[in-house]
Amino acid sequence: MIKLEKRKDYNIMENNSGNGNLTVVSEEISKKFNWGAFLLSWIWGIGNKTWITFVIFPACFIPFVGGLVMLGLQIWFGIKGNEWAWQNKKFESVEQFHSNQKKWAIAGVIVAIIGIIWSAIMLYMCFTLHQFYTPTINNG
Repeated sequence: MIKLEKRKDYNIMENNSGNGNLTVVSEEISKKFNWGAFLLSWIWGIGNKTWITFVIFPACFIPFVGGLVMLGLQIWFGIKGNEWAWQNKKFESVEQFHSNQKKWAIAGVIVAIIGIIWSAIMLYMCFTLHQFYTPTINNG
Protein backbone atom coordinates (compact mmCIF):
# COMPACT_ATOMS: atom_id res chain seq x y z
CA MET A 1 0.00 0.00 0.00
CA ILE A 2 1.34 3.40 -0.96
CA LYS A 3 0.96 6.14 1.60
CA LEU A 4 0.30 9.54 0.04
CA GLU A 5 1.60 12.55 1.86
CA LYS A 6 -0.58 15.64 2.00
CA ARG A 7 1.43 18.82 1.61
CA LYS A 8 1.28 22.22 0.07
CA ASP A 9 3.47 22.65 -2.97
CA TYR A 10 4.70 26.19 -3.16
CA ASN A 11 5.98 27.55 -6.41
CA ILE A 12 9.73 27.18 -6.62
CA MET A 13 11.18 30.62 -6.08
CA GLU A 14 14.38 32.16 -4.91
CA ASN A 15 14.44 32.76 -1.17
CA ASN A 16 14.97 36.51 -1.07
CA SER A 17 13.54 37.05 2.41
CA GLY A 18 15.22 39.56 4.68
CA ASN A 19 16.69 41.66 1.86
CA GLY A 20 14.87 44.88 2.70
CA ASN A 21 11.91 46.85 1.42
CA LEU A 22 12.97 46.68 -2.24
CA THR A 23 12.57 42.89 -2.20
CA VAL A 24 9.97 41.63 -4.65
CA VAL A 25 7.48 39.50 -2.72
CA SER A 26 5.59 36.72 -4.48
CA GLU A 27 1.80 36.79 -4.57
CA GLU A 28 1.54 33.54 -2.60
CA ILE A 29 3.09 35.35 0.35
CA SER A 30 1.55 38.81 0.05
CA LYS A 31 -2.05 37.83 -0.81
CA LYS A 32 -3.06 36.56 2.65
CA PHE A 33 -4.19 38.73 5.55
CA ASN A 34 -1.76 38.61 8.48
CA TRP A 35 -3.77 38.14 11.67
CA GLY A 36 -0.67 38.30 13.88
CA ALA A 37 0.16 41.77 12.57
CA PHE A 38 -3.47 42.85 12.93
CA LEU A 39 -3.95 41.59 16.49
CA LEU A 40 -0.49 42.16 17.99
CA SER A 41 0.65 45.19 15.92
CA TRP A 42 3.87 46.54 17.48
CA ILE A 43 4.67 43.29 19.33
CA TRP A 44 4.47 41.43 16.02
CA GLY A 45 6.54 44.25 14.51
CA ILE A 46 9.39 43.67 16.96
CA GLY A 47 9.40 39.93 16.26
CA ASN A 48 9.43 40.48 12.50
CA LYS A 49 11.77 43.50 12.42
CA THR A 50 8.98 45.66 11.03
CA TRP A 51 9.44 48.97 12.79
CA ILE A 52 6.67 50.78 10.87
CA THR A 53 4.23 49.21 13.32
CA PHE A 54 5.40 51.67 15.98
CA VAL A 55 3.31 54.39 14.30
CA ILE A 56 0.39 52.99 16.31
CA PHE A 57 1.69 54.69 19.48
CA PRO A 58 1.05 58.31 18.44
CA ALA A 59 -2.44 57.27 17.31
CA CYS A 60 -3.29 56.50 20.95
CA PHE A 61 -3.06 60.20 21.76
CA ILE A 62 -5.33 61.54 19.03
CA PRO A 63 -8.46 62.85 20.77
CA PHE A 64 -11.86 61.46 19.78
CA VAL A 65 -10.73 59.58 16.64
CA GLY A 66 -7.66 57.77 18.01
CA GLY A 67 -9.49 54.46 18.23
CA LEU A 68 -10.57 54.67 14.60
CA VAL A 69 -7.06 55.63 13.51
CA MET A 70 -5.65 52.68 15.45
CA LEU A 71 -8.17 50.30 13.87
CA GLY A 72 -7.26 51.64 10.43
CA LEU A 73 -3.56 51.11 11.18
CA GLN A 74 -4.19 47.56 12.39
CA ILE A 75 -6.07 46.75 9.18
CA TRP A 76 -3.17 48.19 7.19
CA PHE A 77 -0.73 46.05 9.21
CA GLY A 78 -2.84 42.97 8.49
CA ILE A 79 -2.93 43.68 4.75
CA LYS A 80 0.79 44.48 4.41
CA GLY A 81 2.09 42.26 7.24
CA ASN A 82 3.20 39.25 5.20
CA GLU A 83 4.99 41.43 2.70
CA TRP A 84 6.80 43.39 5.41
CA ALA A 85 7.77 40.27 7.38
CA TRP A 86 9.19 38.59 4.24
CA GLN A 87 11.16 41.72 3.36
CA ASN A 88 12.52 42.44 6.84
CA LYS A 89 13.31 39.05 8.34
CA LYS A 90 15.29 36.12 6.92
CA PHE A 91 13.39 32.82 6.65
CA GLU A 92 14.78 29.46 5.58
CA SER A 93 11.81 28.68 3.35
CA VAL A 94 8.28 29.71 2.43
CA GLU A 95 7.00 26.88 4.63
CA GLN A 96 8.93 28.23 7.62
CA PHE A 97 7.58 31.70 6.89
CA HIS A 98 3.96 30.47 6.86
CA SER A 99 4.55 28.41 10.00
CA ASN A 100 6.04 31.43 11.78
CA GLN A 101 3.16 33.72 10.80
CA LYS A 102 0.61 31.08 11.86
CA LYS A 103 2.18 31.04 15.34
CA TRP A 104 1.87 34.83 15.51
CA ALA A 105 -1.80 34.56 14.53
CA ILE A 106 -2.48 31.96 17.23
CA ALA A 107 -0.72 34.14 19.82
CA GLY A 108 -2.80 37.12 18.69
CA VAL A 109 -6.06 35.20 19.08
CA ILE A 110 -5.04 33.99 22.55
CA VAL A 111 -4.16 37.54 23.65
CA ALA A 112 -7.45 38.85 22.21
CA ILE A 113 -9.48 36.20 24.05
CA ILE A 114 -7.68 36.94 27.33
CA GLY A 115 -8.32 40.66 26.77
CA ILE A 116 -12.03 40.10 26.18
CA ILE A 117 -12.35 37.90 29.28
CA TRP A 118 -10.40 40.41 31.39
CA SER A 119 -12.55 43.30 30.14
CA ALA A 120 -15.73 41.36 30.92
CA ILE A 121 -14.52 40.64 34.46
CA MET A 122 -13.59 44.30 35.04
CA LEU A 123 -16.93 45.50 33.67
CA TYR A 124 -18.79 43.06 35.91
CA MET A 125 -16.79 44.19 38.93
CA CYS A 126 -17.47 47.85 38.19
CA PHE A 127 -21.23 47.28 38.05
CA THR A 128 -21.18 45.03 41.11
CA LEU A 129 -19.16 47.46 43.22
CA HIS A 130 -21.28 50.38 42.01
CA GLN A 131 -24.33 48.79 43.67
CA PHE A 132 -22.58 48.61 47.05
CA TYR A 133 -21.13 52.11 46.99
CA THR A 134 -24.05 54.09 45.63
CA PRO A 135 -25.04 56.61 48.29
CA THR A 136 -28.65 56.55 49.48
CA ILE A 137 -30.52 59.61 50.66
CA ASN A 138 -32.83 59.38 53.71
CA ASN A 139 -35.90 61.53 53.45
CA GLY A 140 -36.84 60.94 56.97
